Parts: sequence; C-alpha cells; structure tokens
Amino acid sequence: MNISPFTPLHFPEANTSDGLPSRYVQVWAPTDHIMIQVIAGKGDAAPAASLNNAHTGASLSAIEFMRWEMNSEKVLYFAVLTGMSFGHYTVTVGDKTSDEFRITDDAAVLGKTTLIQYRFKDNKQREDVVSVIDNYIYFFDFRVPGGFKDSGWGFGVSNEQFNTQREDLIELYASDYLTKTFTLGGALGVPVWYGEMLNRLLTCSYVYFNGVRYVRNETEVPSLNTLIDGLDSFVFTQVLRKAQFINPTIEDLNQAVIRRIDDVNADKIYRSADISTTENINREI
Repeated sequence: MNISPFTPLHFPEANTSDGLPSRYVQVWAPTDHIMIQVIAGKGDAAPAASLNNAHTGASLSAIEFMRWEMNSEKVLYFAVLTGMSFGHYTVTVGDKTSDEFRITDDAAVLGKTTLIQYRFKDNKQREDVVSVIDNYIYFFDFRVPGGFKDSGWGFGVSNEQFNTQREDLIELYASDYLTKTFTLGGALGVPVWYGEMLNRLLTCSYVYFNGVRYVRNETEVPSLNTLIDGLDSFVFTQVLRKAQFINPTIEDLNQAVIRRIDDVNADKIYRSADISTTENINREI
C-alpha cells in the first residue's frame, strides 16, 4: 500500500540532512482540492486516515476514502479535502503523517502563490497515479509560492528559409513560440521536495498554472538555487513553454474540471464518456 507520489502533500521519511529545516509552511485556499491517492492490493482494506491539528497533534476528523478498482490486482483509495476552516493541519495516512500545511483566505498570502493543476491523459502512463476514475476526469491541485516574472520571458521561432542566388532570404515556414521561466519559492524559499514535485508533475499530459496550460520546454528541469548555506530551503526556476495549439474539445473538458463547475450541464462534461467513449477521448487527448 503506497501513497501516490503525485499527492500534493509531503509525507517525510527520516530526515538525514544536517541542515536547518525550511521555515516555509505549505499554503492552501479553502476552495482548493487536496486529493490524496493510495494505491493498494486487491485484498487490502482502506487505510486509517485523519485530519489533525498541526499544533497539538490531536485528530480532528477521520478521512473517509472512496474505493475504485484499477484492475484485477490493484485498488485505488482516494479522498479530496476541500472547504476546510482556516487553520494549520497535518494529515495522517496509516503510519505516515504529512508536513504541516495552512488553510487561509488571506489575499496578501494567496496573491503570492500559483495554483498548479495536473493530470495524465489516461491511466496507462504510470501505475502509481490515477487520472480517470469511473470515467470521471480528476486533476490534482498543488498551490506553491511563486509565479512568472516579466524578466523570464523568452521568444523563439521554428522556421525554414530559402537563400536565393542573390543572397535574399525567403521565409518558407515560420511559427513563433513563447517560453517563460517559472520561479518557485519566495523570500523564505521552499523545502527541496517542491522541486522534486514540480519536475514530477511536468511529466503529466496536462498542466495548468493559474488556469493557463504550459508544458516543459524540451528537457529543461528545475534549477536549484541555494538561499543560505546550511539552510534546507531553496528557490527553483523552471523554463516552460506556453501551449498554443490546443484541441478545443479537450480544453473545454479540462477547463470545466479545473474550475469545478457544479451544475447539471457541467456533469455531462465531467464524464469523458459523454463526449465520446473513454477510449476515443483518450486517443484524442
């Protein structure tokens, strides 16, 4: 039984670092959806889980998992935490407890964060995460400090030219594109696992930063910048390319899901099978 590595909470292992821990506390808005996925064997029962007071360690409420059979051997247990009251919490799943996180609606705090939402196009890409459950599309949320700076914009072009005998250049084909550098981390920096998570989630088929789709620029990976020697808190930068050519059917589906539109008509959009069969929609994606 394993917690999916795409779950946006950190469940630390034994700390082997001799550096000072980061002072940054993970921040969420009450409207964010914190999805916890646990991959288990067919005969395994749902793990005991609870939402805890981060300061006292006391259990505040039990977390009830929903169950979905992935295949003949594996079962997914999943839960979505949202609409929580303001405060500082941890989550315990089995014998593992997450790092502390904070729920707030403080505009000054949330304004310095970016909501990253991500999913795979189907369930065939990896065995440790599920994006389509009973024909419903699910996105993970991951709120992080940071954003895009104007100084991080880059301009590029993919083109083909012809050189005439008179040394005139003729543009045969050209397509422009835009890259942006995403900065993850503020004045306090963030723990190193944020960089690991950013690199991991960028392997997904669909990744949105504040509702806008971006993809990893070629083989770029997060660059680690140390704030102070001996402090385990860092700032990461990642070069991304803004998506330009988007399938409108898939984009409508994704936008409906990440905006969490809740009405009768939207329910038809949430089910990929209502647009076409699940197999067809996954091929289109």
